[in-house]
Amino acid sequence: MKIRLEKKGIRALGICESFRANSIKSVLSGVVMRSDLIIDGFVFGSATLEGDDATDSILDMYRRLNRNDINVIIICGAVISLYN
Repeated sequence: MKIRLEKKGIRALGICESFRANSIKSVLSGVVMRSDLIIDGFVFGSATLEGDDATDSILDMYRRLNRNDINVIIICGAVISLYN
């Protein structure tokens, strides 16, 4: 990823997840936010609990945004689908 300075505010894609104990999949949500705290986009995805698809799902979320101005991806916590 290349840092893009031509737009106002550096953009970050923040990823969080939510799941229930009895679920097979977790819900991933991503928010694009500028450094001046303006929300600039969002995307949803999913990952299998205790599976091996979390990285692919996060990359798919990034690609579906179809943006070249995201400078960093931030993952909330360390338990994306229980160490998927």
